[in-house]
Amino acid sequence: MQDALSKVTGVTEVVSVSHADSKAVVKVKKDEVKTEDLVQAVEADPRFTAQVIE
Repeated sequence: MQDALSKVTGVTEVVSVSHADSKAVVKVKKDEVKTEDLVQAVEADPRFTAQVIE
């Protein structure tokens, strides 16, 4: 998941990914990242679902 998130345009850093807590924290350039791109990056792996928490 970390690799997929780091490839999303506008992501500057993948701070953490916790499969145990079902959370990922990323730093982004707000005007450059699309939330749907973040969700798609996570959900590209059928084992995961995603939602954005701001």
